[in-house]
Formats: sequence, C-alpha cells, structure tokens
Amino acid sequence: MNPTKLFPLIITEDLAATRAYYTDKAGFTVTMEQDQYLQVRYGSDEAGPELAFWTRSDDNPMGCQHAFGGRGLVISIPTDNADEKFDALRKRGATTMSEPSDKPWGWRSFAATDPNGVILDFFHVTAQSAVADATG
Repeated sequence: MNPTKLFPLIITEDLAATRAYYTDKAGFTVTMEQDQYLQVRYGSDEAGPELAFWTRSDDNPMGCQHAFGGRGLVISIPTDNADEKFDALRKRGATTMSEPSDKPWGWRSFAATDPNGVILDFFHVTAQSAVADATG
C-alpha cells in the first residue's frame, strides 16, 4: 500500500449495497475488507484511485457516528474513455446523472451516483487546458 496516497473515507449506512455497487456496477476491485470496512480501487494499477467505506456505528474507532448525508461530495476518477465507461455503467444498471460531455478544462466526463449519494465524475483528458499551457 502507498502511504502517500489519498483515501477518502465515507461513512455508510449500507456497506453491502456499497460493495455491490462498486464491484458489480462501477468496475472497482476490493483491496481490503473487514467487518465494518471496505476499501476499493479503480483500475488494475496499485497507484489507481481508492475509496474507503466504514459502516456507521456508535463505536466507530474513527469517531464518526453519522453516515454521509448524501450531498456535496464529488470524486473525480480518471478512466481510459469516459464514453465507454458511461456505456458500461448504464448496461450494469448504475444511476447516471449526466451523459459524457466535453468540459472547458480539457476533460470529457460524466457523473454517476453511488448508493450513498457520492457523485463519481468519471473523466478522461481530451486536451491540455489553457491554464496548464499558461503555467507550463
């Protein structure tokens, strides 16, 4: 495991539904699983983005007794091709919020929602942005 990597931890009410969504619909693999904890990775590379989920409980060792409220969290996830990822998620019954579109910052992306209300922004880079060119 890479200790310098970011691991967003989302407190959930339903770890089983979360696991099913990420493994069966979104194409993630489980990297660690315990009674109240799930960690998943996108892509086959160990450096790929990972998310962690913990079951809400009164004895949560992280001190979080409240589950994520389902609002205000967007996680951008790089993928090889946003259009192909969109098609794959739709075929697997995942809820999508938008269709793939080009963004002014040089990404093509779409949004999907997990069972907790987390918005996943799957993207691929289409062009180097003007900001990157200016800071270059």
